[in-house]
Amino acid sequence: MKKVVIIFAGLALLLSNPLFAHPGHDHSASGSGLVHLLWLVPVIVAAVVVVFREITAPKR
Repeated sequence: MKKVVIIFAGLALLLSNPLFAHPGHDHSASGSGLVHLLWLVPVIVAAVVVVFREITAPKR
């Protein structure tokens, strides 16, 4: 689990800030909330799967 956290932290540090707020990234558009939610759903599902596997893993 510790390796996974370190890998994700490293990847987050490597991403550039312009990637998060490029020109044309309009937060005031009518569908922007839905689009951002749809982008976050896979991340949330992956996090739930990882946590579930950690909880249900047999203790060593």
